[in-house]
Amino acid sequence: MASWVRVAGASACALIFSLGFVSCGGVNNLTTSSTPNITGNWEFTATETTGGNVPMGVSLTASGSAVTGTAVVQMAFPLDCVNGCCGGPFAEFSGSLTGTVDSQGDLKLESTVANGGPVFTMSAQASAGTLTGGSFTLTGPCPTQGTITGVEFPTLNGTYAGTMTSQDTGAAYNVATNLVQSTTPNDRGFYNVTATASVTGYPCFTTLTEATPLDLNSGFLGNQFAFTMNASPSGGSFSLSGSLSPDGKTIAAVYVAGGGACSLDLGTGTLTLQ
Repeated sequence: MASWVRVAGASACALIFSLGFVSCGGVNNLTTSSTPNITGNWEFTATETTGGNVPMGVSLTASGSAVTGTAVVQMAFPLDCVNGCCGGPFAEFSGSLTGTVDSQGDLKLESTVANGGPVFTMSAQASAGTLTGGSFTLTGPCPTQGTITGVEFPTLNGTYAGTMTSQDTGAAYNVATNLVQSTTPNDRGFYNVTATASVTGYPCFTTLTEATPLDLNSGFLGNQFAFTMNASPSGGSFSLSGSLSPDGKTIAAVYVAGGGACSLDLGTGTLTLQ
């Protein structure tokens, strides 16, 4: 975004010279501009003209005005096919993105398709971690178009603690997990998250440690995350998934525990940044 500074008078002129500017007259108009920093983890919402909302986790990397990224649609598609359209417009969407952003925050992105398939194009205004005034089109057997908005999500770092409740037994357990997110996305476009956790009152284990190497189900993109931890001393695993609030302070989580000496158990809860 360009910023304009109007300076007048001899005393202001001296100040300008002291700051390293080399010209001065009765009136000076100084212009500075910079490309907004859009590198990071985003949640886009594409709203089709037919009324459907399509959530998309998007990682973007900007280098000057050039932008690359990955988009993953975060919705389940039905398996039925109608008139050659199977699972909805975004069912066969390939999410590798390239594009540009200028000093005014005008962002343009297009999907790259290696073996044919739908092509996604969009434009929007990016500023201060938000995406506004956007529109998109999607070609393919199920073409669609509409508007698009977005918000950048904070890094998933810190200790989150709260109560998780088993849907099988109704028992409640205190969980505290320490999360550390990578600063750059992996080759799938996701941000890796390493985690450890302690659990109070669980009948099978007390300590959880990140499974290594990270499996394909681990990662953070948009507002969605998932990772698996090894349970001790009983063995087995504890998979945690869910969504992060836009301010990064609250996790709505689902867990699945089982294996080793543990019976299969499913539960939900809310974890808050400490």
